[in-house]
Amino acid sequence: MQKIAFTLLFLTSILTSKAQDLPIDAKSGKITFMETIDANGLTSQQLYDIAKEWGGNKNYTIEEDKPGAKITFKATAEIEYPITKSAEKQKGTVYFKFQLGAKEGKYRYIFTNFEHKGNPDDAGALEDAEPDCSFTKISIRGWTVLKKDTRKKILILIDELTKKITAEQNDPTKNDDW
Repeated sequence: MQKIAFTLLFLTSILTSKAQDLPIDAKSGKITFMETIDANGLTSQQLYDIAKEWGGNKNYTIEEDKPGAKITFKATAEIEYPITKSAEKQKGTVYFKFQLGAKEGKYRYIFTNFEHKGNPDDAGALEDAEPDCSFTKISIRGWTVLKKDTRKKILILIDELTKKITAEQNDPTKNDDW
């Protein structure tokens, strides 16, 4: 019986640690995706405009707006995860903050403040080891899937954003240097 309990505990720690490949900011302790990227040829206003349009197309809500410099959105992502003791999947919403800061020829994106709200209960901040609603409402497997799928969605969003900025950067109709 002790072997079974130890094996279950060991497997649980492995599953939980694998879900923790989310980047944790050393200062805030929050999951944070952040990078500064060169965008030669684009002004801070152009970068700001691209981010504002991109966030608007995603139906994100503007939280803070400093034209030509920085824009912050409240954002959401729908995530499916397995229900406790069931093969069924449940949908929940992960709320997060997206910010883009723009300077001449470079920008910095930040995705942070990830929090799950939904059925069967709110699970809270994703950097927590276990959900606020406990493992009786969301299983260990569900909590792991929730974190992994959030990471996948954020990486897709980052890719979309950087591709949009790169496309704008490489648009030959906007190049006056000939």
